[in-house]
Amino acid sequence: MAKTFYCWLPFFCQLWGIQTLSLQSLANQSRIYIYEQTAQEQSLEQVQQLQAEVQSLKLIVHGFLGSRTHSSIMPLRNAYEAQGYEHILVADWSPAANLDYASSRRAIWKVSQVLAKQLQQFLGKHNVPLHAVHVIGHSLGAHIAGCIGRYFNGSLARVTGLDPALPLFTPRADDSLQSTAAQLVDVIHTDYPFFGDHTPRGTVDFYPNFGRTPQPGCEEVDLLSASKLLLEAYSCSHNRAVLFYAESIGLPKNFPAIPCRWQQLRAGNNCWAHLQEANLNSSRLQQAISSMDVSQVVYMGEQLTRSATSYYYLQTNAAPPFGQGVHAKFS
Repeated sequence: MAKTFYCWLPFFCQLWGIQTLSLQSLANQSRIYIYEQTAQEQSLEQVQQLQAEVQSLKLIVHGFLGSRTHSSIMPLRNAYEAQGYEHILVADWSPAANLDYASSRRAIWKVSQVLAKQLQQFLGKHNVPLHAVHVIGHSLGAHIAGCIGRYFNGSLARVTGLDPALPLFTPRADDSLQSTAAQLVDVIHTDYPFFGDHTPRGTVDFYPNFGRTPQPGCEEVDLLSASKLLLEAYSCSHNRAVLFYAESIGLPKNFPAIPCRWQQLRAGNNCWAHLQEANLNSSRLQQAISSMDVSQVVYMGEQLTRSATSYYYLQTNAAPPFGQGVHAKFS
């Protein structure tokens, strides 16, 4: 039996090598596209001159079974465009993303390196400072965003992970999103234990509705998604992180959040006890939220206070607007 296995081993090794080469070939087809206010879509290498000085550059990365025009990330691009952001980049790694999940997951590091090199060349060519760069990724794209940040040794301004993918990732996988990916790493968790990871992966992690499925408004849809496992590109709770973040671009103070202990978040327990330990109470918190006092309240999303750290909890509505704003409750 052992002899038979030994004879077949070279074949399996050769097959694995062929698959690896194929994944690299697909990863090499990944491209980053730029959308400026008065220009059509262009790949980065086509850009000869930027239309305006770069104050802020956003790079959006889709997830499994996605593309640069996929419905799972278009809300982000649309929201940034609506708010007048001038330099929006969208990565398209669809050749490697539209495989079986295990193969797409294996391609994460390869795709990240291809995209990071394109971004590096673009930044150098147009003298864009690293402190202007913000990478936002959803699902598998969140891990790619983290790896891009790692390519730049954590010197990018910000990496945002929108419900980082859970299946086939360990908490400390080398090609996963980590808190060292950028100067600020914020993560929104919405779909544990199905497609989304519950593990804290940022310098600040948000757990809307304890970060679990189903999110409000997704109860019936998620049952269908779960029955199809990883065969569908869309999951209601998994995509809520994208919709929350997109909403925050136009409504930056719509998602007030409170600090919470990791043990309470993991167990799905009330977070008020931790507030009392921090010398906060319900009335003081509600007053701060009503007055939109950013010195007292942390807001999830685009305008996150850069000094925020640790873990936060909030509740959301079942339909847009998802944020509860000045009417937020934390019971």
